[in-house]
Amino acid sequence: MGHRVRSAFYEQTRIKSAIFSKTLPKKSILMVSKMLPGAAILIAMAGLASQAGAQEWIEFETIDQSALPIVRADLNGIRGHRLVLDVGFNDLLLDTMLVDGAGMKLAERGEVQEIDFYGRTERVPVAYVQTLSLGTAEFQLVRTLLIEGEDGTGAGGLRSYGRIGRDILEPLRLTIHYPRHLLYMEASPAEDVPAGSVTFEGVGRFLLVPVVLSGEEGPVEATFVLDPGTSTSLMDKSFAEKNGLAPKRANETVVSAVDVGGFHAESVPVLLGDIRQLPYDGQAVGVIGADVMSSISVTYDFARDLVWLTRLDEDAS
Repeated sequence: MGHRVRSAFYEQTRIKSAIFSKTLPKKSILMVSKMLPGAAILIAMAGLASQAGAQEWIEFETIDQSALPIVRADLNGIRGHRLVLDVGFNDLLLDTMLVDGAGMKLAERGEVQEIDFYGRTERVPVAYVQTLSLGTAEFQLVRTLLIEGEDGTGAGGLRSYGRIGRDILEPLRLTIHYPRHLLYMEASPAEDVPAGSVTFEGVGRFLLVPVVLSGEEGPVEATFVLDPGTSTSLMDKSFAEKNGLAPKRANETVVSAVDVGGFHAESVPVLLGDIRQLPYDGQAVGVIGADVMSSISVTYDFARDLVWLTRLDEDAS
């Protein structure tokens, strides 16, 4: 069942050594495009709106050089399956090895989904998971893409069997405390919008945020991708040279300061190269990667398209 698709999840963790080299394939990271509208998702948050104090932080794991959380989720009542929580994806993706091996019964309607993989369109089956449980959150009738083949996390020493995308998280606020390997989900509060947040834009399968970079010629406004699956922060070389952020012919540089809303980081090292060699859609000229995100907490308010980054010493949670 399904088509053999090799995820580039682990390739992203090795991007630090291969980035922008002439041998790096332009489509070396899995891109999911032409997403069809998902089925309605019913969410039972076990009284989250009225009993927020009863919620608990959920532990997660990661593989080397990546900050993407790998969580344990229950699928159709079958407990403890490792899935990557990846807000860069839209749908729920499941490996057919997990579905078949667990004898999982999924509802199907004869649908197929087109995905763009290595620059080539593939068609994969669509099914529906009756219930997906993560912590106290339960998602029902979840539209799922069935992918055949190891997703690459096994090469990083921790095998997972799919990805939880941001579509099913839309009504929620998700906080990921990367250093402590903990995450927290809650219903998005009606009026609570903390200072320092910025609006993110979903372009393709990535989230783009506005940043302000400090260089020799003053502050520079730009758009960066927020990608915890990429090991090292990156910036387009021509953009960096043009704006006085890096000397000519340099392959790496240190940005004096990076601001994302109320978040401020100083002396941020970045690799330099041609951003067009990477599958980041839109107007992004750089990437905030795991090297930065692994030391902070990030809150995504999907209901409002807001995100805010918090330094470890500022996080009182």
